[in-house]
Amino acid sequence: MTKEQQYFLHLVKSHLNNTTPEAPNDIDYSELFKVSEIQDMTAIIAVELKKLTGENKLTKAQFSPFNQVLGLTVQNYEYKIEGIELLKKVLCKNEIRHLFLKGVVLRDLYPSPELRTSGDTDVTLNKEDLEKAASLLIDNGFKLQQRSDIQYVLTYNNEEYQLKTYIDCLNEKHESYFDNIFESNKSTAKNEYTYTLTPINHLIYVASHMLKHFKSGGAGIRQLCDIDILLRKSDIELNEFIRLCCELGIEKSAKVLLSLCKRYFDTPIAFDYNIDDALNDTLENVLLNGGTFGYGIGDIGTARLMNTISESGSSKSASIKAVFGLFSIDKEALYHNYEFARKHNILLPAAYLKRIYDGVFKRGKGNIKHIKSMFSDREIASKMSEMIKELEIE
Repeated sequence: MTKEQQYFLHLVKSHLNNTTPEAPNDIDYSELFKVSEIQDMTAIIAVELKKLTGENKLTKAQFSPFNQVLGLTVQNYEYKIEGIELLKKVLCKNEIRHLFLKGVVLRDLYPSPELRTSGDTDVTLNKEDLEKAASLLIDNGFKLQQRSDIQYVLTYNNEEYQLKTYIDCLNEKHESYFDNIFESNKSTAKNEYTYTLTPINHLIYVASHMLKHFKSGGAGIRQLCDIDILLRKSDIELNEFIRLCCELGIEKSAKVLLSLCKRYFDTPIAFDYNIDDALNDTLENVLLNGGTFGYGIGDIGTARLMNTISESGSSKSASIKAVFGLFSIDKEALYHNYEFARKHNILLPAAYLKRIYDGVFKRGKGNIKHIKSMFSDREIASKMSEMIKELEIE
């Protein structure tokens, strides 16, 4: 871990604990900015750096890049809130139940909600309401980007909103845990039609979703902060959380995430768990160098190679198998991505050829880059595969 990464973690800890950060010691602020950017947490770091006074205060030139991102983050927050409020207004007016996840809910637990950045906004709906909800939102200014039987992707003010009929978790067992979410005791109603998960179930979801990102390439510090803030600001029975994680098959990985939170952020929980040195080193590399989705240390090709190594148990021929994997796809995915195949099942072979065509001619440069990664990133892919095995993620 570099001294800039160490100071980054210290500043994040100061933010979560609402304390004054310690004075920096020989920090390269351009490197600290890079660390902050790869984690998409520059605005939080900017606010913490503002707390420094006297001889520790940054010069105008040193602080300028942080300050620019801070301004843009606040502006983007206002755009996102505008879209979220409109979405809620439209769905509530039309009596459509909807459930928010991740950033849109968790940011209100942070010391400064506008600083908790997020990519897309996830909204869970009943299957029978999906098409109607999307149509109503489009009529009210949202733009359709992508659709399938289980998901619509819309944008508003260039912010992305994903309407889904399921809660996106690590595996099918976890997704089944959240079935019938509006009728279960796993969610609570904020009003007659707007729902959120209960704190303990939101924590289960955040942990499960983070582990899914580990399997698809990596996860970053921001996702770990969400675990901390739920534990810090919600009344969660830790033993009950561990028990539920055990039932879902993620007991060890959940304990590792809790241990990392306590080590990095001084999360106020009575919990001790020792992480093996080798596993800790790989986790540290993935979390700090990979960034929010792990692509600071690889790309989609690296993630595919990692999963191929995990499935085969060997890295000898994994690169070749990973390349061939580019040309295989589940038929249900083809039905979801290509409407003509969904409406006329006999056209499934045409959908497969269309996917091959899109992969070669529309995403050709990207796929070539990913194929190169499948051969050049064998070392990091092997380490990440071992990490997945050690975390007992399935």
